[in-house]
Amino acid sequence: MSISATAKPLEGKLLFPFIAPPNGGKGTQTQILSQRYQMPTFDMGAAFRAIMKEGKDPQMKAELESFMSNGKLVPIETVVKVFKKNFEELAVQNPQAKGFILDGFPRNQEQANALSQLCTEWGTELSKVIYLNVSMEVVKSRATGRRFCSQNARHVYNIHDSRLAPKQAKRETDGSGVVTDAQGREIWICNIDGADLIIRPDDEPQTVEKRLTEYSRETDPLIAYFREQGQLTEINGEQAPDQVTQQIEIEIQPLLTLSPAP
Repeated sequence: MSISATAKPLEGKLLFPFIAPPNGGKGTQTQILSQRYQMPTFDMGAAFRAIMKEGKDPQMKAELESFMSNGKLVPIETVVKVFKKNFEELAVQNPQAKGFILDGFPRNQEQANALSQLCTEWGTELSKVIYLNVSMEVVKSRATGRRFCSQNARHVYNIHDSRLAPKQAKRETDGSGVVTDAQGREIWICNIDGADLIIRPDDEPQTVEKRLTEYSRETDPLIAYFREQGQLTEINGEQAPDQVTQQIEIEIQPLLTLSPAP
């Protein structure tokens, strides 16, 4: 089915944008809720990656590169163009969906204004904006404590969380002490296959700090805007994941008027 085959593929649909800091648990929650309520998730980051790395849209890739290659920010008009085209395609592919989850859009107030205009055009409704409130201290701890198995990235640990911590650090062959990296940090080993655990570049303290500064700069005004509009639902994202899910469900179930899938 092409987009032209349906005049308004999003008419009457419910939209649930999610906002959370990096490592705030957004990916976990959107995956659970998407599966449980048959609500497809539109991931703005994935849409951009598909264009830039997978060659999904050569013409749009050239347009994006024309800005990036000159060190310029991608203008709002282009960002909205990418969002609109790809989100409408997702809606056409999922005509039975009652609602959609938005991940990564809007990121700032300018994008929120654009989304409001699109909702009017589509005949849809911005139902609730789910904000997972996680303190910067907790976010930093989650990120800087995270370790990945060097042989299997699906084996993930966190040295700052007793529930997720690896059991032992790597020791010198003669047992004289613990092996450390170039920054003097202990090297832990995977509980499952004994491989070294590594820190990804995105989890290095200086990178985390930079990402959080950028997040606050763009998102603080966005959160204030949605709060003023009465659209913001704030959830304590520092709770256990199942508790976070339960609180989100209390908010969205009455709107969806359906039961979760078994």
